[in-house]
Amino acid sequence: IDELGMTLAYLKRALKAITNALDATGHCEQENLLDANQAKEVRHRIFQIRDGIISLMGAFRTEWRRRYGHGG
Repeated sequence: IDELGMTLAYLKRALKAITNALDATGHCEQENLLDANQAKEVRHRIFQIRDGIISLMGAFRTEWRRRYGHGG
């Protein structure tokens, strides 16, 4: 249980980091550290990472339910 539970917890933390990265991208764009195209590309890459994290969370939750029969 610890392995799956901890993995899900780390993935949730990663989603928080994704939110922080998106906020930072907006800040960098406002401060003209990134132009609009650069900010768009950074956001695109961040969302790709986020999508991967969400996919992994789904897979681990499915495994949790398979093993333990309830949500995680």
